[in-house]
Amino acid sequence: MFLDRIVKWLLPQENRFFLYLNSMGANVQAAADIFAGFRMAKGMDDFQKISAALRQKEHETDEIAHLLYGELDKTFITPIDREDLHALTSALDEVIDVMDRCAAEVVLYKLERVTEPMRELARVLQEASHDIAQCVTLLPNLSNVDEIQVHVIHVNSLENEGDRIYRKGVEALFDTMVDPIELIRQKEVLNAMENAIDACEDVTDVIRSVVVKNG
Repeated sequence: MFLDRIVKWLLPQENRFFLYLNSMGANVQAAADIFAGFRMAKGMDDFQKISAALRQKEHETDEIAHLLYGELDKTFITPIDREDLHALTSALDEVIDVMDRCAAEVVLYKLERVTEPMRELARVLQEASHDIAQCVTLLPNLSNVDEIQVHVIHVNSLENEGDRIYRKGVEALFDTMVDPIELIRQKEVLNAMENAIDACEDVTDVIRSVVVKNG
């Protein structure tokens, strides 16, 4: 892979981990921006385009994760604990995996429209993803701990907001939806969106652990 060759030529081995993590964080942010397209999407053509674009981001991120795991296997001394590097890589990858699965479900279930709770969850997910991308860029210099904490706290607040939106959305479905099949479709998509926001908080949990260990 061209990126791998460039990284090995330009950077000391210990710094490659942060470059890979930054690339993954940037992909999470880009994927969330793509996912936010559901807020304005008009129908199946738009849904399919969003899903295809997310699938591409998911493949790109898997490749970066594979490179990072390969470096981890070959490196004796790492800039932060190898367990944390592995956990953070896995957590970042999972955020995009969940977004990809959710978009695929929208297409698979032939959802006719995106509801207001879904639009709001997509907004929350986009904000949380931007925060975790910022956190990752700050990790190489842990003197930035206060700034990292701001983003961590914001993601926690967004996760709580996502929970409220999800609960109200599900409650409204059971109050108003007559068609049981449509109820199941919409509830599954709401579940997947909320899971993606939860995955963002999982990333900040790992970052918080790194800060505590290395602060």
